[in-house]
Amino acid sequence: MKRGYLRFPAVLVLLFLFFNTAWADESVLRLESVVIDTFDQQGSATYNDGEAVIWKVVGSEFATEDYPKQTYATGTWPVDLFGSLPEDSESLGVLGIRTQYNRQAYNQIDIIPGRGEGDSWEAQGVPLPGRVQTIDFWVWGSNYNYGIEIYIMDYRGFEYKLDPIRVTDSGTKVVNSLKYTGWRNFYVDIPNYIKQAVEYDPSLAQMRITRFVVYTHPEEIVTDSFLYIDHLKVLSDIHESKFDGYELSSPERISEIWGEEE
Repeated sequence: MKRGYLRFPAVLVLLFLFFNTAWADESVLRLESVVIDTFDQQGSATYNDGEAVIWKVVGSEFATEDYPKQTYATGTWPVDLFGSLPEDSESLGVLGIRTQYNRQAYNQIDIIPGRGEGDSWEAQGVPLPGRVQTIDFWVWGSNYNYGIEIYIMDYRGFEYKLDPIRVTDSGTKVVNSLKYTGWRNFYVDIPNYIKQAVEYDPSLAQMRITRFVVYTHPEEIVTDSFLYIDHLKVLSDIHESKFDGYELSSPERISEIWGEEE
């Protein structure tokens, strides 16, 4: 009896190892933290083809003439992120935004990534690597009762609004709110209902960040406020299964074989 009892777990172990090996390709996780944009200067992030990502700030109906304004402020950074004396402090920078509105309302600004300069600029979402679990970024607030949202688009072209969270010193989670002073870290977990994998090949299923939205509450004053954004990154599973003939599903190979669609 004892010998039979000992054999039974051994068989289970062998079966477990077999099935685990058979299905490991679909269950492997390789989580990495990937910086999407440092905001150290204009064009510090690039698209997959190497062209610079250019952020453009657009105001809503009641924005004061010539507002919002944007710039890159160099030699400044979140101390909680980089420390008080980082080695490369002179090269660090942040995206600065200045807003004014003519009246109190649900005003907003859209912070949009795109390609090109001036009149040739076109909005285009920033692709995110792998299967994203969390988006993380830093915002400097000046204690106005404003809110922030982030919009992403899945590979099918559906856009979703996500509500970023910050954690207070006491450990309380606060959703959307920019009512604080100084730098705070925001994060948002990607919900399961946003599809990041496809059943058929070609299997490219990248999400894109299409914009940040900063909005004002109707009772808050709207004269001359400042906002800074820094260090946009994601936590992603970048494992990608490679099968025999994988290269035939790449956009480059499809274009080469079948030509560009008219």
